[in-house]
Amino acid sequence: MKKPKIFSIGGATFDMFIKPHDQSIMNLRTPDSSKEWLGLEYGGKIKIDEVHETFGGGATNTSVAFSRMGFEAYFVGMVGTEYGDRVLENLRKNGVDAEFASRTQKDKTSFSAILSSFEGERTVLAYPGANQFFKSKDLPLEALATADWIFLNHLTDKDSQIPWDLVKLLKKHPKIKLAWNPGQEQCKQGIHHWKPLLDHVEVLFLNKEEATCFAKTPFLPAGIKHENPKFHCYVPNSHLPPYADDLGTVFCQFLRTGVKNVVVTDGKNGSQACDRKSVYFCPVVTHKIVDTLGAGDGFASGFTSAQVLGLSLKDSLRYGTLNANGVISFFGAQRGLLTRKAMEAAFTKSELEVTSARL
Repeated sequence: MKKPKIFSIGGATFDMFIKPHDQSIMNLRTPDSSKEWLGLEYGGKIKIDEVHETFGGGATNTSVAFSRMGFEAYFVGMVGTEYGDRVLENLRKNGVDAEFASRTQKDKTSFSAILSSFEGERTVLAYPGANQFFKSKDLPLEALATADWIFLNHLTDKDSQIPWDLVKLLKKHPKIKLAWNPGQEQCKQGIHHWKPLLDHVEVLFLNKEEATCFAKTPFLPAGIKHENPKFHCYVPNSHLPPYADDLGTVFCQFLRTGVKNVVVTDGKNGSQACDRKSVYFCPVVTHKIVDTLGAGDGFASGFTSAQVLGLSLKDSLRYGTLNANGVISFFGAQRGLLTRKAMEAAFTKSELEVTSARL
């Protein structure tokens, strides 16, 4: 049986995880906001408890995930002068075809230093490096035309021509399905700017903050409805637990653009998905968190894998949640990604209950 062919387009990074011994977490509040900050002694010499060298980047993470799920996975992105060979070798070891990887001598491969907190959260110091030189000319358009699915990850360049080249490709080859996980640069430009691409998107992945920024529409905090029914696209929220915010209005904005399915993650508060008929909610798996970096890519690749296999939105949410749970159980974005066999075993044992309501 022919394996589904999936191309992951986007970033590749070399990651170094650092867990400082003496650290503090501070909460600073203003009248309008509250943020947490990781604190290290200014001018001090901080002992490090753990150091882990790993690989990351949206396109490398998702391509490794698709390979482990048994698909024919391809990486399309850019590496640079340092760490590039190691990034590509890691892809090959994981069964990913790196034939369409590009190289540049202009800069180092993208690099991140990740400071891990004692709570499992992380602060990322990111150097874009070679990723910023990945351009439209580097797309293997003839090869992409043979894809069953294309997964478009974050792009460093907010003015990148790559999404617009994909619009042209998808118009010529409408059978290709596109999953998109846009970055902050694209979200700030808004859904009206990206409507030509959204009209071809099978699954759109965002976290809650990105979704509200992209749609230019606020979510309604848990349990709250607006007085004016015209303001809110009403969704009976009996399917939501008390801690989950109501994203009904946000979902409605996206569905008007032509996107088929919208998926929004909210960390420990679970995930929600929407098609043109219903909204769905899935809680997270209760598990000790080692590090959260890569959880979003793990979720998106797990969800997309379920869609490739023809599963429902409910089961796709379960696949995404289980894959993300595997990722946060280890340092690094790839070690905990599940194989097809492990995913099926976890799915069978899982007690995740997905609730839904009509939109």
